[in-house]
Amino acid sequence: MARFSVYLVLLLVSGAAVVNGVASDPGYVLVAWGSWQVETSVWLALGTLCISLGLVWLLQRALSSTLHVPAVLTRWMGGRSDRGAQQHAEKGLVAFFEGRWEAAERALRKNLPADQRRLLQSLFAVLATHRRGHRERALALLDQLESEHAVPQDLVSMVRAECHIEANEWPLAARSLDALSPAATATPRAQKLRAELAYARGDWLTVIELLPALRAAYLLSEGVLTVWEQAAWAGAMTQDDLSASALWSLWKRAPETQKSLGSGLWSTLIDRLRLQSEWGALTKALQGRFDQYCEPASLAAIAVLPRDHAKKLKKPMKRWVSEDPQSGGYAALAMIAQHDNDPGESEAMWRKACECEPSVEAVQRWAKWCREQGNQDQAAVLEADAIALLQQ
Repeated sequence: MARFSVYLVLLLVSGAAVVNGVASDPGYVLVAWGSWQVETSVWLALGTLCISLGLVWLLQRALSSTLHVPAVLTRWMGGRSDRGAQQHAEKGLVAFFEGRWEAAERALRKNLPADQRRLLQSLFAVLATHRRGHRERALALLDQLESEHAVPQDLVSMVRAECHIEANEWPLAARSLDALSPAATATPRAQKLRAELAYARGDWLTVIELLPALRAAYLLSEGVLTVWEQAAWAGAMTQDDLSASALWSLWKRAPETQKSLGSGLWSTLIDRLRLQSEWGALTKALQGRFDQYCEPASLAAIAVLPRDHAKKLKKPMKRWVSEDPQSGGYAALAMIAQHDNDPGESEAMWRKACECEPSVEAVQRWAKWCREQGNQDQAAVLEADAIALLQQ
């Protein structure tokens, strides 16, 4: 309020000064043009000039607004068209997410001008068309996008590879993935497609290589990744052309989840080394395994080892029976004593094995050993005990 009062006082003082100037000396202006003459005061001429300039400015604004009406209408209509295109795209993407392929294709393939077609809208339209079972039409749409250069080539190749994978066309999918640039190959989407192709073709080493990236990118559920991981390591371990050193290297690289107690991968490693008669490698593997676990697969492997290799496992077995008499270590010691041609020690260990763990399997193995030693009467008694255990 105080500022307004100051401005009002200044305005009044200025007005008084102007009025005083006009009254004391109005000035004189003469404008002559041909036979026309206009005479007036300086102050009236200045006022007329200001008013004329204001009228010219108002006229210019009015004409400009009138001439720009079509452009405004065009922008308004264009905005409505863009909003319609956006609504179709959103409707199509929602249908795609829900798995309603027909509705997704219908919404995403609306006849829109080229400048209003969204990049992802075209690609999702291709996938929706393919998942409806219209493979040829989907591939034709991809060819059209590729010829128009409307979509980056790497994205076209990814979608084409995905269509081929869904149709179990492995060579065509591999060709599409090979066409990707190095930067596109390193993207999570491309790695997922490569993993799917490798899993389908049984390329287990590639699956193993890509699993960490897939887990980091959250492209697949943990349940699916766990199944893939188990299948990939089992498949890699059963390849025919792997040497003992390659098998051992694979085992050391395997994640701890695949090397836990009762691991199927461990049983596979034992079987592969046994089939290749790699007794040194098998003994070394068993020694390392017995540092952590004592399990049936490891104990059974001792029975097939040659004498010199089996003797190397006597120390870890004694440690296990001292820590856990029911671990099955006595049966392993009995087999090691049998390798050493020590029937007395072997019989003592079989007896302790059956006392600590009176299972059908342990009694049957002791009965088998007795028959091999020619003690048919004791073997018959043990077999009867095994039958009695089965009937309990």
